Amino acid sequence: MASHPDSLRRFLGGGSVEVGLAGLLFVMELIGHRPDDPASALPLAFLTCAGAGLAAWHTRIGAAISCLGFTAAAIVVPDVVTGSIYAPLVVILACAWRDDLWAGALASVWGYALSIWLSFRNTTTTVENAQALLLWLGFYILPWILGLALRRVQRTERQRLTAQSEAQRRDTAAELHDNVTHDLAQIIARAQAARLDPEADRDVALADIVARGRRASAYLTNLMRVMRVGTPSPSVSLAEELQTGERTLAAAGFDMQIYTDCDVDAIAPEVSDVLGRIAREAFHNIAHHGDPTESCEATVRADKGRIAVSFTNATSTPYGGDGLGIIGMRERAELIGGTLRTRLSDGFWSLKLSVPITADSAEIPVP
Repeated sequence: MASHPDSLRRFLGGGSVEVGLAGLLFVMELIGHRPDDPASALPLAFLTCAGAGLAAWHTRIGAAISCLGFTAAAIVVPDVVTGSIYAPLVVILACAWRDDLWAGALASVWGYALSIWLSFRNTTTTVENAQALLLWLGFYILPWILGLALRRVQRTERQRLTAQSEAQRRDTAAELHDNVTHDLAQIIARAQAARLDPEADRDVALADIVARGRRASAYLTNLMRVMRVGTPSPSVSLAEELQTGERTLAAAGFDMQIYTDCDVDAIAPEVSDVLGRIAREAFHNIAHHGDPTESCEATVRADKGRIAVSFTNATSTPYGGDGLGIIGMRERAELIGGTLRTRLSDGFWSLKLSVPITADSAEIPVP
């Protein structure tokens, strides 16, 4: 559901401002209209104001109509022009707001010239002429300031929405990779092993395939719900993922050693969530690419305002994945100002992550 500020921005940006101002100017014309005024006064005023309102959707067409009506009114009924004399200001506001600067510049020059000409008809001294010049100059500068400011706000909002959409896209890709890709890979591997190995226990393999399939389906269902409703995915913690990863690797035959020199539960929730998701992916990679005959380890250290997390495991073959997991982990780390480096050397794969400690976890107890 859209928030009230978003609805207000859409309402204001949908032309309501220009139409409202143009309508107000025409009401001023109606109020100031007298029975003995020329019959063409109101139609020309309506044309001028209607063009100003139309500029909200079609800047150049609206500017042309408004300037045409204003010019006709200045020539035909110069003595009874009241509210419609400000219509070019509405056109300028619409043009500056909607990035049609050329149309706004032409409307400014044309409207300013006609406004000065109409004012000079009622002035008698040089001082009055100078005052009219300065007054109309201020009037014609004001809509430029407002329009350009609104355009900047609109661009900033568009950039924010684009960045938010990009972040959601990356988060969705990371969620799919972290929670579905690994299960699907294991399903394929177990199915191939059961088909090729005559001594394999097919009942156990099928049970594992069913469990992983259900888990992948649950992840996808939750992800679709998150995308539809717009609520964030459930948060995780580094402490929970360390325990889960240790149990999972132990069940797969790995000798996993975890070392910490701080209270992992005291890490700020937003940092722990990112670290937990990265740890989950790291454990998946160890299980998928690691060598269970060699020991592997994970360390968590807090020092000098930063938290350092590292994973090291032996691997019999170089990492040959698509790299999306590493990209996702690096992007997650960068979201909280961290860095992530990976290295393959002498048969050992290492991942080193460093993130700043936030105010909520500024003092992490060290046992």
